[in-house]
Amino acid sequence: MVQLGGVVADAVAPPGAPRLSPAVIGLLGALLTGDWDAAEAAEDRTRAQASGVVAAYAQWHLERGLRSLQHVDRTGQGHETAAAGA
Repeated sequence: MVQLGGVVADAVAPPGAPRLSPAVIGLLGALLTGDWDAAEAAEDRTRAQASGVVAAYAQWHLERGLRSLQHVDRTGQGHETAAAGA
C-alpha cells in the first residue's frame, strides 16, 4: 500500500490495497538489491504487477506536496550572504 509506505499483510490490509504474490515481492526485493539475474528471470505477469506497484509508488510521491519546501530560501540571496561572510 503506497500510502502506508510498504507491503501490508493481507489480514490487516485496508480495502483496495493490492495483494502482492510472493513472486512480486521477491522481484521487488531483487530490484532493490540489484539482483538483475533474478529480476530478468521473473515471469511477464510478475513483472507487470511489480511495474504497476512501482508506478503507483512513484506517482503518489511525485504528486504529494513537500511539507519542508516552506523552509527553503528561494530568494537566491542565501548563497550570496554566506559567500560574503566567508
